[in-house]
Amino acid sequence: MAGARQTIPRYSAWYAHLVSKIGVSLPDDLIAFADKEAARRRTTRSGLLAELLEAARVREQTRRYLDAHGWDVVEDEAAWRQHQRRRMAEEYRDDDW
Repeated sequence: MAGARQTIPRYSAWYAHLVSKIGVSLPDDLIAFADKEAARRRTTRSGLLAELLEAARVREQTRRYLDAHGWDVVEDEAAWRQHQRRRMAEEYRDDDW
């Protein structure tokens, strides 16, 4: 390529804060499992790890929410609706309609 300028690819500034590259040490059997599971899900090993971590984050958020509000909110639809009405009334009480 005559006249073409060779540059080193780099992350643009907006992308750099979204993704970080890390090194993780795992036993060989977990790596083999990760490779098989990633292939089954048609993703990469990193994609699989991201999916699993996101699922763990959602479970933790759910656990904290249920610890704060109790299981009865989930098991009883009427209690859930009443809880949601109270929460919304509190959250939007200062809004002018």
